[in-house]
Amino acid sequence: MSRPTGVNSEDTKQFIVDVATKIFEHKGYSVTSMADIKNETNLSKGTIYYHFKNKEELYLYCIQQVSKEFIRNWDITSNTERTAEKKLYIWANLNNIMLQKPIMNTIQEYFVSTNKNNYDAVLKLYEPEFQIVSQILEEGINRGEFKEDLHIDDVSVLLYNFITSLANAELFGYRSSQEQKNLYKLAIDLIIPGLKK
Repeated sequence: MSRPTGVNSEDTKQFIVDVATKIFEHKGYSVTSMADIKNETNLSKGTIYYHFKNKEELYLYCIQQVSKEFIRNWDITSNTERTAEKKLYIWANLNNIMLQKPIMNTIQEYFVSTNKNNYDAVLKLYEPEFQIVSQILEEGINRGEFKEDLHIDDVSVLLYNFITSLANAELFGYRSSQEQKNLYKLAIDLIIPGLKK
């Protein structure tokens, strides 16, 4: 397939991603079609397929962009903090912010509708954020803040699942952003005593 002419290819790719993200957020993964994206972007089919071979590749790229944004925000906000405890609070708050992005609510639907039952596909989507938790715990152990006998892998899984499950807090009446932010803080308040020496 030839390269589209007359446009900046990276700008076009980002435009496709921005439009596709909104459509995935509104319609979900399974109902969204490449025709929807073509119609909303007013780009030719060839231009879209030049950048993304299919809907799945485009969807995963959209999700990866949110993950990269999370990592960028983490790098900026955690740089000034020295303690692992404070970094846990920053990490939880970032989860609160990033999980407000509607596309993140479509991941489970993606796995169900594509029959993606292999763990590698799941881990690949979540691994960058998950690694942050492991690094915080390791740092806390090395600095003497957390118990030396913490099993980092197990505790990382527990922490990650506990915090990310709070994305459903709205269902339980926590509708304002401040209420949700307070809930994430409370979660870390409850976790910290179990980690400390």
